[in-house]
Amino acid sequence: MVEKSLWVRWVQCYLVRKGSFWSIKENTSSGSWVWRKLLKLRSLAKQYIKKEVRNGESSSFWYDSWSRFDTLKDLLGERGPLDLGVPDHYSVAEVKRSRRRSRRRRNHRVDILNQIEEVISRLDNDSDEDIVLWKHAEGKFKTNFSTSKTWNQIRNVRPVCTWHKGVWFSQSTPKYAFTMWVAIKRRLQTTDRMQQWNSSINTTCVLCNDMPESCAHLFFGCRYSGMIWRKLVEGMMKDAFTVDWSELISIVSKSWVTPIKTFILRYVMQATVYTIWWERNARRHGEKPRDIDCLTKLVDKYMRLKLLSLKGRGDYYEDGLITWFGAQPNS
Repeated sequence: MVEKSLWVRWVQCYLVRKGSFWSIKENTSSGSWVWRKLLKLRSLAKQYIKKEVRNGESSSFWYDSWSRFDTLKDLLGERGPLDLGVPDHYSVAEVKRSRRRSRRRRNHRVDILNQIEEVISRLDNDSDEDIVLWKHAEGKFKTNFSTSKTWNQIRNVRPVCTWHKGVWFSQSTPKYAFTMWVAIKRRLQTTDRMQQWNSSINTTCVLCNDMPESCAHLFFGCRYSGMIWRKLVEGMMKDAFTVDWSELISIVSKSWVTPIKTFILRYVMQATVYTIWWERNARRHGEKPRDIDCLTKLVDKYMRLKLLSLKGRGDYYEDGLITWFGAQPNS
């Protein structure tokens, strides 16, 4: 039981005292910073919790959602305890006992108060403890609390990102992954995008000097970048080899052949995208162009260094060098 927790018992004794967690003033100076933050989240939390009354001892008459009227204090306001003749701090059990002692049902001029009296009169004399119910879906409450179910109700649900595993994976290099992410989001400042605000810009690809530059062209529709990609992974991909950007994103976003080959393909693709983008920017700023073999060897070096850094960790990456060397025609 949660009530047996030392922390819960301390909070009940020194912070909640005879009242209810829901009735504590939000501007209280008692308790820690965390406690005051919890108090501010009550309006959100109360939407996802209600009580199933048995003996009524642990259910607040005014502040817990235990009847079809939800929270009675929200329904009747500050005058509710006075109009109904029930003190603000009473539990449901205390209300049951007080009504039994009076031996007659109270009648009110306001219909809603009479409806609440009817609910009170129908409460059973159960000896079992009250049950806390947590909202799992609209109109569906269960006795177990689910963090994921609650989170899915609080957050704004967005479409599932199908390509995230191809970008964010264990042992990736942050600057490579970031460049890959920006490329997939179509936010790289390629000339086809730059032309939208500067129509006079030259959109010809600086790598091949043949076609207009776009993200799909740079990776790897361009004959320059396409040749680099072919030299790096054709030996490993074999019949699955492609230079189509959309197809490659789909391939690296799923498990491919074996775990080590999946890692190598994802990593080498990110390293190649980063290196080609770097070369493209260098050329546009007047630096000396590097040939296909130079960039291929550079990406190959990045891949080997990454695999060497993983060697000796006792996982399947130790086989990475063998797999990578075996796929390279000149190794």
